[in-house]
Amino acid sequence: MFHVEHYDVVVIGAGHAGIEAANISEKYGLKTALITKNYSDLGKLSCNPSIGGVGKTHIASEVDILGGVICKIGDKSAIHYRVLNLSKGPAVWGVRAQIDRDLYSQNMKKFIKSSKIDLIEDEAINILEKNNKIIGVELSNIGKIKSKAVILTTGTFLNGKIYFGNESQEAGRIGNSSSKVLAKFINKNFKTMRLKTGTPPRIYAQSINYDVLEPQISENNGIFLSYFTKQNTNKKINCFITKTNNKTHKIIRDNLDKSAMYSGIIKSQGVRYCPSIEDKITKFGDRNGHNIFLEPEGLNSDLVYPNGISNSLDKKIQLKFLRSIKGLEKCEVDQFGYAVEYDSVDPRELKNNFETKKIENFFLAGQINGTTGYEEAAGQGVYAAIHAAIKIKKIKFNTKVFERDNSYIGVLVDDLTKLGVTEPYRMFTSRAENRLKLRTDNSYERFSTIITSKAFNKTEYSLISKNIINEKKILDHLKKLKYSPNDLMKKNIKVKKDGKVRNGFEVLKFLDLSPENFKQFFNINISQKLLTKIHFDSKYDVFYEREKKSFDQLSKNKNMKLTNIDFNKIPSLSKEILEKLNKLKPENLYDAGKISGITPSALFQIVKHKKVKGTKVA
Repeated sequence: MFHVEHYDVVVIGAGHAGIEAANISEKYGLKTALITKNYSDLGKLSCNPSIGGVGKTHIASEVDILGGVICKIGDKSAIHYRVLNLSKGPAVWGVRAQIDRDLYSQNMKKFIKSSKIDLIEDEAINILEKNNKIIGVELSNIGKIKSKAVILTTGTFLNGKIYFGNESQEAGRIGNSSSKVLAKFINKNFKTMRLKTGTPPRIYAQSINYDVLEPQISENNGIFLSYFTKQNTNKKINCFITKTNNKTHKIIRDNLDKSAMYSGIIKSQGVRYCPSIEDKITKFGDRNGHNIFLEPEGLNSDLVYPNGISNSLDKKIQLKFLRSIKGLEKCEVDQFGYAVEYDSVDPRELKNNFETKKIENFFLAGQINGTTGYEEAAGQGVYAAIHAAIKIKKIKFNTKVFERDNSYIGVLVDDLTKLGVTEPYRMFTSRAENRLKLRTDNSYERFSTIITSKAFNKTEYSLISKNIINEKKILDHLKKLKYSPNDLMKKNIKVKKDGKVRNGFEVLKFLDLSPENFKQFFNINISQKLLTKIHFDSKYDVFYEREKKSFDQLSKNKNMKLTNIDFNKIPSLSKEILEKLNKLKPENLYDAGKISGITPSALFQIVKHKKVKGTKVA
């Protein structure tokens, strides 16, 4: 029998935001309960069976170094790895792991069971507050539970509704009912909006003709999601690539009236940067085809996730256009794609700590804040829990790590709470002004001031502490070494004969070294991982200061008038950004920065344009 207790924190929802919130809350010594309607759905990858990608890995790496679990469990469950953007600089590299869906859920359940988190299978039907301050929650079966704080992470379940063409049903996702009662409380107390997301059909692998498709082989470079992962022993399997064609496009165009989104049934705003196949065909009709990545859902699963064709078309039309695609001519479908429409809270209803402005100790995290993506949700869960611990437990925490020039979580929080959203928010590296410095390989360095033994086991804490000490030792050694231009030329290193004496760290950017050669050159041992990291630090060092100056310039010029600017004459601005600027006509640079999708680099270009035109800027 369940005995009612007084909790420090109750977390509602056991998706990515909820699990991370409960995990951090418990680690910081707060008595924590995690509420889920269905135990079987705990840790479920409800859409993509993958973790990571450009921008997303950046947030996930920060969650990892704060003591989160998405990367660790991801690595335990990974069956395919790729590093995206390797041809570009490391600031935009992104590890992406294909995940065994069932294995991930199993591993997450094991983790929760091994923790001190009280897992309660029940439905939250009300938030209890007195004098605008949290006192607990009410559950459907158990009744009232006292709590000092509540973290709400309901994902797409608040008044959730799913659509297949003209067919619809109330659900947060297929097979799971929407949260109707709790939605009443949220809509009564906060400004909300309707947002939309979607998912593609799931196809039986045995019905796919792989012989005619291009394989995408898992990379074996020792790069993982988590800083703490040393190896992955799971069997690796291939993904495959196919693409739509003109026949596919015609089928979709001819049946847009059978799409929930294009027939007018759905009026809410979907994810701009993860468009449905209807959007792709309509907005990019000049293309001959759109890539589809066939991603296996697990080692023991016969289902494949066709990434790139989320839709809300009638089921018969879905099957028809699927069978027009190379390799899918005889495909069979287990679950058809659908759109999901749900309530989310305007994130400007939140303080900077993700506590609601109207109700004290009531925190929101995840898709309820108008975001999309596992990684974005995980980051919010960690962030909300840390700030709940600061309030409830009075823990000391250097929150400067969450300023937007220090972390992607900081960028996300700042964007949400200051700018709000008009569409589901997704992280991109372009949203960060200091993206050269906010890399996945240096998260531990950026967060070193707040790393605590509370967030890790002894092995993990020892590893990270030793690595930080070792890196400092190596950097101190390098900075004591002095090289004149003649010294370097004798070593066949080409530098300017400028008479400048450079230290070892400055010299590093001129070299292409293996750990063995590094030891020979500088007389100190180093791992390949650390060598790569400090090598890029050396190369980027001069640009860090430039980034900072650019960031400062934006702050100084926030009141710069834009009323007389012809944005169309700024060639570096994208079509999307031009469309927004011309439509909304911001009066000054600050107002332009508040427009969703207007990147810092776009603002820099506007300032530069004004400067060239002779307008005085800071």
